[in-house]
Amino acid sequence: MLDLWGNEIQPQQNKRSTSTKNTISLKATDCIMYGHSFTPTGMNGEKLCTVCSVKGYCPGCTPIAPQSALPFYCTRHTSESRVQA
Repeated sequence: MLDLWGNEIQPQQNKRSTSTKNTISLKATDCIMYGHSFTPTGMNGEKLCTVCSVKGYCPGCTPIAPQSALPFYCTRHTSESRVQA
């Protein structure tokens, strides 16, 4: 291939686009096996599972239970209870 001045130019290789983001579709039944995927919601320490939509909170972090939320210990309080036992 020649450029505007008649000089030979090397053809450029096509860039390969590879996706590095792998997504996994989870079902509500997967929460039983692998645990919930909590996202913080609100100011009361309440969390919402992005997979099964259950509301939860950590009794160690939040002493007053938010309404309609189930108690789930966070990683920090789960490990502390194991060390003390």
